[in-house]
Amino acid sequence: MAFLLLSRDFPVKQIRSFDMDPTCEPIADMINENWIIKEWQFKAVTADCDQLLPGGAADLIINTSTEHFASMQWFDNIVPGTRIALQGNNLIHDDHFGNANSLTEFEQKYKIETVLYKGTRDFVYPDWSFTRFMIIGIK
Repeated sequence: MAFLLLSRDFPVKQIRSFDMDPTCEPIADMINENWIIKEWQFKAVTADCDQLLPGGAADLIINTSTEHFASMQWFDNIVPGTRIALQGNNLIHDDHFGNANSLTEFEQKYKIETVLYKGTRDFVYPDWSFTRFMIIGIK
């Protein structure tokens, strides 16, 4: 996601990518190396998002896997007024804790002040299917 945003001159000062899986950090840094050497415009970090302290430095928070979070602590730590882009799904899986069953339920879970976009996309395969939900707006 960072590579796509930065390669298209998306208006964001810095991107920090947080993941608890330590194997993600070197891969993300390698993909985005061009922006690491440009005043640390990008940097991957191995960290638990629930443990990050609230702060006003971020101008955009993106979470494309909300279903992987057992608590709402990461969302509660986002400062009101921050731009956010959230995705989740209704797929039942061993490592999914925060599924929503509908876009309405997803919106009720992640209350944001101003909705700029909301939508769904269905994925249908021969043996299984699920729906992804997305909200973009300002918390």
